[in-house]
Amino acid sequence: MDTPEPSPAEMPTTTAEARLWHSAASTMPFGIVLVDPEGHTLYRDVEAKFGAESLNQRILLDRAIATLLHDPAAHGDVERAVELFGPPRRTFLVRRTWLDDRGQLILVEDVSELRRLESVRRDFVANVSHELKTPVGAIVLLAEALAQEDEPTTAQRLVQRIVDEGDRLARLVSDLLDLSRIEEGSGVVLAEFDARSLVEAVRERFDETARRADLTLDALVPVTPTMVVGDRWQLESALSNLVDNAIKYSEPGGTVEISLDASDDTIVLAVRDEGIGIPARDRERIFERFYRVDAARSRATGGTGLGLSIVRHVVENHRGRLNVTSMEGVGSTFELRLPRGGPNDGR
Repeated sequence: MDTPEPSPAEMPTTTAEARLWHSAASTMPFGIVLVDPEGHTLYRDVEAKFGAESLNQRILLDRAIATLLHDPAAHGDVERAVELFGPPRRTFLVRRTWLDDRGQLILVEDVSELRRLESVRRDFVANVSHELKTPVGAIVLLAEALAQEDEPTTAQRLVQRIVDEGDRLARLVSDLLDLSRIEEGSGVVLAEFDARSLVEAVRERFDETARRADLTLDALVPVTPTMVVGDRWQLESALSNLVDNAIKYSEPGGTVEISLDASDDTIVLAVRDEGIGIPARDRERIFERFYRVDAARSRATGGTGLGLSIVRHVVENHRGRLNVTSMEGVGSTFELRLPRGGPNDGR
């Protein structure tokens, strides 16, 4: 003979059953309100799981639950989003389900992080669309002007501007692909290598760029091998972005310095410049995608607004720390502090 399943609205009648019920309910990622047909609350753990930050927040959440429980016109399954304006701002999704003649079940889910990610995604799509639209639009206009131009010198100038805009578009697409790959995190390829070779590779890559900008590019590294476990490609991408920014935001005659220091369990990669510096009001936002302290200068020098975001994600993937010190008119220093044993190093 089959044993009938217990009714969801039936609370456990023994101490063992009660412990089992509470144990099961506590592992669920949402709050639960269980009400019998007469409106008596049989079980409720919303406050224990999602203790609202203020009295007003608790009142609003209680009101949403009560409305769904006592609205006679709301038959069937119903859900309602509840916005609680903080700080911190939180969003809850409240779902009500009828259990036939056995009562009602309310599920309360904190979707704050999901809504935040949706907002970030919308902003990202809007920013990407805008950033792509600018060089594409410029290329179209320049091509139209070139088609009607007979004077060779002017035509050559238009061709060069088309090439420049094409390069800018290519850099943007490349940075977007790099950022997408790095943000995944799961694609980190760890290997042990000498961090001095990383610094030297980046210095060689930007040596000519610095020379054309009338800047001195120095590299300071230990005389002995400095072994580290990490994703060589990601770390080179991060260091390259920092050096690229340092060159772009430095005035002619200055110095950009790449340095490497190490202790038993940590390496520190640093890039120091004598450039324009970062205003204090902007320092908390410089790692946001497409955020630019000086938008005009960034675009004029071919910046995509993604470099520092790439740096931040690389450091996070390696479970390191990123420090920034800056003074307007004096310069900036970016430090990447990374565990020598890699992101999985438990020390």
